[in-house]
Amino acid sequence: MDDLAHVSFVNTEFLQKNGLTVKNVLDYFFTSPFYLHFGGATSLNEQRRRGQIEDPFASEFVLLAANEDAKEGRVETSVFVIQRRSTVPHEAFYVISGSIYKAPEISELMGSALCQAALSAAGILKKQLEAMRQKELPDLPSEGRLESEPSEPSEPTWPAWCLFETKGPPAWLLAEAKLAAKVPR
Repeated sequence: MDDLAHVSFVNTEFLQKNGLTVKNVLDYFFTSPFYLHFGGATSLNEQRRRGQIEDPFASEFVLLAANEDAKEGRVETSVFVIQRRSTVPHEAFYVISGSIYKAPEISELMGSALCQAALSAAGILKKQLEAMRQKELPDLPSEGRLESEPSEPSEPTWPAWCLFETKGPPAWLLAEAKLAAKVPR
């Protein structure tokens, strides 16, 4: 169970017997494999439960947030956020409708967003290249003037601004105009 990013946990017996509220959500979390995997046996929570002397360097699991339904004890629409922390915050966990999940790390989120952006940029560039290849070069007549007989390229599926045929969306144009107004000439 090394990769807990794709694991969820539900203790139906606990939920049927106790429900789920802000008062017992940590007890519910303590029954999960997440608690054990992330140092629950040596945590401040466990030291307190056993009446032991508290180690100031031990981590602690705390309830960070709960939605209104969680505060009112409605399991089916409840959302809780639990965090493991010591001197700095560590892992975060979600309890959504009684199911416990490990929240992704910020580095994972950023990596995923950057990957999506790169894939999107590659797609835009590919479409631009396709559109440029579809356009025919005009013929040069003997007088040296260009004739402009319109060729009929197939319609690209991307907006024209992605193909460098028009300016960007209005919000971009407005930002561009504001920036130009600030630059002294």
